[in-house]
Amino acid sequence: MDKIMVVSCEKVKKVYKVTLEDSPLYPDGKGGQLGDRGTIGNNNILSVEKNCVFLDGEVQLGENDLYIDFDRRKDIEVQHTAQHLFSALAYNKYSLNTVGFRMAEEYSTVDLDSKDLTEVVIKEIEKMVNDAIKISIPVETSIVKKEEAMTIEGLRKTVSEKVTGDVRIVTIGELDTNACGGFHVSNSCQLQIFKILSWEKIKGNYTRFYYVAGERALEDYYDKNKLVGELCRTLSCRENEINIMLDKVISDKKSAELELRSITQKYAEILAKDLMNNSENINGMKLVFYPENSMISNFLPKYMDLSEYILIFGESGQFTVTSKKINCKDYFDFLKTTEEVRGGGNESRVNFKGALSEDLVFQQLKVYLSKL
Repeated sequence: MDKIMVVSCEKVKKVYKVTLEDSPLYPDGKGGQLGDRGTIGNNNILSVEKNCVFLDGEVQLGENDLYIDFDRRKDIEVQHTAQHLFSALAYNKYSLNTVGFRMAEEYSTVDLDSKDLTEVVIKEIEKMVNDAIKISIPVETSIVKKEEAMTIEGLRKTVSEKVTGDVRIVTIGELDTNACGGFHVSNSCQLQIFKILSWEKIKGNYTRFYYVAGERALEDYYDKNKLVGELCRTLSCRENEINIMLDKVISDKKSAELELRSITQKYAEILAKDLMNNSENINGMKLVFYPENSMISNFLPKYMDLSEYILIFGESGQFTVTSKKINCKDYFDFLKTTEEVRGGGNESRVNFKGALSEDLVFQQLKVYLSKL
């Protein structure tokens, strides 16, 4: 437990913005890396910016206890060093430049400047990273003057002109030399394992890779292995039969949906006749109300004589009025004069929704018809 001086503390919405003196905390997003977490006093650090931190509670001014989550830092070291290895090997073997890097709580991403990478190449890069992990390559850091940094040969990325002061150089054996101020392991073996989760084309010309390393990769394997086991139990099959069984489930589902659709259609045809026989006559017009919003409802207009009947159906604040006997849009405009509704349609059909009960919508339609 260290000590830290709190210079100011102010409430901003539901959190507290705190200014610290000589903060040792790493900011969120700097170099694409996650920031530090921990506590100040009894309050959790929610995020870290360059000149302040945000806490979930108020903290007293002056000296406070500071706890930094070093387990989190170790994870960040692993993910960040994995990015250096991945970027370096992609560049060394295939002349691919890293144009973006972002670390998130569950995975990290690296963007390479190519849209035409094959799965063979991607697997080769992943294998090279894991081979580098196995042979335990030292990861060394040094601090040099900016002028010296600008003259170092073999830097994977040129030091920006915007950088002022000393420059931190991170070297991974003979594989990579790069300027970086983030956290890194001291040896490649500490990464344990590197795994590309997926990749996608972005911005037209780049490929974005999602990856995990170290404990994150092991946890990912555990979760996916557990999922595979659950699928095998559910589908009553072996691991190598999952795809076959899933194809069968999907095929059976499609067949069941087609059969259900056919049965629903036949039922809607029968129901439509019954509803028309029991319609309510309002001002010489036949009104049918079906208080449901289901697959059956959608088939009803097909089997009803809408030139003679007015059909309204729906529930839970979502309704449809359809007919060729009245101007449905006029009814909707009438409804809007007394109720807060939104929707639209045309003369023969209107869909609308709002905080409306089935009874209210039906009664309002009856009022509208009585005025015609």
